[in-house]
Amino acid sequence: MSGRSPLSAFAVCPSGLEPALLAELQALEGVSEAEAGRGGVSFRGSAEALARANLWCRIPTRILLLLDQVRLRGPDDLLEAARRIAWEKILSPKQTIRVDVNQGRQPSFALALNLAGLKVKDGLCDRLREHSGERPSVDTRAPDIRVWVFIDSDKATISVDTSGEPLFKRGWRIAKGEAPLRENLAAALMTMTHWNTQDPLLDPMCGSGTLLIEAVGQHAGLAPGFHPSMPRRFSCEHFAPGSVFSGVNFLALRQACARAWQQASSHTLPRVIGRDQDARLIQVARENAARALPPTLCAQIQWETADFFNAAAPSPGPEGQGLLVCNPPYGKRLEMHVSDPTQDDAPRRMSEVLKRQYSGYTAWLLSDDLKLDSAMRLKASRRVPVFNGDLECRWMRFEMVVGSARHRERPREAQP
Repeated sequence: MSGRSPLSAFAVCPSGLEPALLAELQALEGVSEAEAGRGGVSFRGSAEALARANLWCRIPTRILLLLDQVRLRGPDDLLEAARRIAWEKILSPKQTIRVDVNQGRQPSFALALNLAGLKVKDGLCDRLREHSGERPSVDTRAPDIRVWVFIDSDKATISVDTSGEPLFKRGWRIAKGEAPLRENLAAALMTMTHWNTQDPLLDPMCGSGTLLIEAVGQHAGLAPGFHPSMPRRFSCEHFAPGSVFSGVNFLALRQACARAWQQASSHTLPRVIGRDQDARLIQVARENAARALPPTLCAQIQWETADFFNAAAPSPGPEGQGLLVCNPPYGKRLEMHVSDPTQDDAPRRMSEVLKRQYSGYTAWLLSDDLKLDSAMRLKASRRVPVFNGDLECRWMRFEMVVGSARHRERPREAQP
């Protein structure tokens, strides 16, 4: 198959982000037949389109090139399927490999995941030994090439990872807070807010600044994880000379990223404010932004040491609105933000501040407390299930008005 032929691929993402990733891929040049599934989006495109997805997509964890699908009647079907794949066009015996196996529905026969991985590895090594007389070594910590196997009932899909390092690792977050938010999740969460950039954007407990940095990068049209001084490389660039990626001009693709960086340097941001009561975290956020964004953009972000429970809201936009986004620290760490040490109802205090100070704002809160809205005694107008790593969370939207939601919804004629 040539690099210009359509390839089958799968973009992996955390559960709950599939619709946002689908929209992102549909807008990407060269992508066709994109369809959301469980844990990601399948699509078709050229090798250049897959390379572009690695460079420009903010939401996926990795981009997989699908190599084969096989019906399973027993473990040896995996061995034979792996022997049929032209691995000599993907890697050389001098490179190291790792085989990972994930499972959806169980097959109709007993199949241990480690046995499935062993069968694929053996088939891969048999194929390369037949072609070159050598076989690659296994490296489970830092392999050159990573192979993925997904078993769903009696079907197995064998893929090769084109990304290498997970795409959410942008390379700019050297320091982080106590509960770091993955960058691709932050990007998807900001996409869901549909931020009107005429309105101020505030994160009142910004921690290491991930939500705001991702929002600014997306708004300015930057390629995620790209920095002119140290552009990252992808696993598919190390594929064998005969691979479908041999004809991809990665230099030209990165030059497009560099042009976007240069253009963003003259970009004027709307009001973006990051606050935290911990001055150390504000400094961390500044440093992270300096590594992620052009200096002229960093200079436009307002970083402030401030206590959410006492600080006033920024003045709203021209239509009296604003956007508040927050991944609050919960439990005892949230109680530390409450200025009154005798007050143990932090969620309730938080809702009081939102209603009193943030009239006209839309507030989006991320919580691993799935009943946070009940604890705050506010009704969320939207609750999106998402995962931050293995942690199940909810991304909740609250429309803030003066007084309670019940008061707001009461018909005008019923009021005295």
